[in-house]
Amino acid sequence: MTTGKIAIPYYGNLTHPTSGFERIFFIIDHDAQRPVQQQAVSLGIWDAKQTPFLTSWLHDIGVEQVVCSKKPDEKTLVTMISAGIRVFSEGSEAAKRLLKQLNVI
Repeated sequence: MTTGKIAIPYYGNLTHPTSGFERIFFIIDHDAQRPVQQQAVSLGIWDAKQTPFLTSWLHDIGVEQVVCSKKPDEKTLVTMISAGIRVFSEGSEAAKRLLKQLNVI
């Protein structure tokens, strides 16, 4: 994980089987040089009526990385990467470490 803005889906995954994309995210202004307890964390709520594409909203608020509990489906992953947003999931040691430090897992 590098320095930058990170979004973590509130319920851990980018999508829900019945309701579509997650709308609530923890937004972290991550600085690798600072302890986790000193990271700036806020809540971001995506309004699909105002910004129809999740990737556009994430980009607009300055998110460079998304950390999920589970790897998103391939189409979602490709869309995120195409928008310049890196996606880390449970398979990533850096993601596991960050989620554990933030008491998300």
